[in-house]
Parts: sequence; structure tokens; C-alpha cells
Amino acid sequence: MENNICDYYLGLDIGTDSVGWAVTDLNYNLLKFNGKSMWGVRLFDSGNTAAKRRSDRASRRRYKRRRQRINFLQEIFAENIFKVDPGFIQRLEDSKYY
Repeated sequence: MENNICDYYLGLDIGTDSVGWAVTDLNYNLLKFNGKSMWGVRLFDSGNTAAKRRSDRASRRRYKRRRQRINFLQEIFAENIFKVDPGFIQRLEDSKYY
């Protein structure tokens, strides 16, 4: 059994949904292996974008930061608010606009 090893090029065309390949010699002639030309294409399912997940994550973060700001302001002004209206913060939390 004789191993015939020669110099060759492996060409790749990598796309978003496919990979194409070909094997050529130094003169760019297509090589064969077991009687078959050494070239081909692999197709893949198209990828999904992360836009929906990113949008949802941004909404959660925005809501969390808003709640943190409101809680911070309530802590700072709680003493003065209770002097004027003791039930204000509770009514604010019960409100649908809060």
C-alpha cells in the first residue's frame, strides 16, 4: 500500500448558513480521493437573533433601576413625608401608577 502525500490547498468559503470547501493541487486542479472530487457544501439552519432576549433583559434592568431609585428616594424622604401624611407611601405602593 502506497501513501501518496503531495502538497495541496484546502479552500473554505464560510457563510452564515453554509460552509463550502474544495481541495486542489498547487496548480489549482481539483483533487480526487477514491474516485470522488474533493469538494462539497454543508448547509445549516439559519441562526436566531438575540434581539427579543436583549429587549426583555433591557426592560427588566430598566424596571429594576426605577424601583431602586424610588426606594432610595423613599428612604431619604420618609421621615419628612410621615410628618405631613403618614399614609402617603402606602397609598403610593397601592396605586396602579406606581
